[in-house]
Amino acid sequence: FNPDLIILSTGLDAARGDVGNARHYVNGTEAMGLDLEPEDYAWTARKVCEVADICCDGRVVSVLEGGYGRTPPPVPPPPLFGDQPPEEPVKQKLDKSFFSECAIQHLKGLVDPYYVEENERQQEDTSNRKRP
Repeated sequence: FNPDLIILSTGLDAARGDVGNARHYVNGTEAMGLDLEPEDYAWTARKVCEVADICCDGRVVSVLEGGYGRTPPPVPPPPLFGDQPPEEPVKQKLDKSFFSECAIQHLKGLVDPYYVEENERQQEDTSNRKRP
């Protein structure tokens, strides 16, 4: 394995709650989706950058793709006058706000893949000095 460049294609449809991260039924059993959290996107980016530092002078191209959004909770229909039966819930657009946090964490992992490890090491050194 000796690439000149690593290309990372990261799908936001694997994020927790995304409708693209659908559960599939296998033999009548519900299988879990990936349900990635924002921290998972940062971790992945950091690890790929670590490998790139070893084998291709840190050259990484990253593309964020996919993702549909989360299904928002249903909004009840407006109240009706009289004895009419309630209408169906109001349809809403998919909530895409979670993507921004996933993208930010992914970017942090790409920009400085060693920040978290250095920060954790400093905190550990500080806590070790405080021990009697």
